[in-house]
Amino acid sequence: MSLRPLENTRINVGDRSDADLMAEIAEGDHVAFTELMARYKAPLFRFILRYVGVNNEAEDLLQDVFVSVFSKAASYDPAWKLSTWIYRIALNKCRDYGRKQRLRKLVSFTQPESEDEPGAYAPEPVDLGPNVEDIVDRRQEMSRLSAAIDALPHKMRSALVLNTIEGRSQIECSEILGVSRKSAEMLVYRARKTLREKMGYEA
Repeated sequence: MSLRPLENTRINVGDRSDADLMAEIAEGDHVAFTELMARYKAPLFRFILRYVGVNNEAEDLLQDVFVSVFSKAASYDPAWKLSTWIYRIALNKCRDYGRKQRLRKLVSFTQPESEDEPGAYAPEPVDLGPNVEDIVDRRQEMSRLSAAIDALPHKMRSALVLNTIEGRSQIECSEILGVSRKSAEMLVYRARKTLREKMGYEA
């Protein structure tokens, strides 16, 4: 099932509130759903991509998020801020993705690797131009940082992405994560501290 906004269906819905759209989506209104996707698709994709780091996987997860939004629309409580509700769904999808990836890595450890395997990927040499060493060093550091972020516990990584990368407030982070504001602040602090230690930066 492909849930993509239809270009010519956004009729008189742009000025409706999120709560109004959700009420209409609960009744199966695809026009309202198209408008909701248009509002949230870009920021949700950025968030998911920063969490999983793979374009295709992020696109698939985004589709899953919107499928869940549509199917669970009737259970949405207007007392909740819609963005908080949707981001919680996205976080759960990212968490499930992380679990599946860890399982795949565990299974892959039992598979022998062969350099002569047909179809194996062989990267072509790339001309990096001058300052090759600087470029390589920066790429290696970014690769280490990305790996360090991936290794963070789910809630710490979620808090870091939401607050430090997405720029969301501590209050928003706490609502999305379902923790107190102080706990959200502590999660961000611990995530940063862990990254500094793993990267060898000064505290």
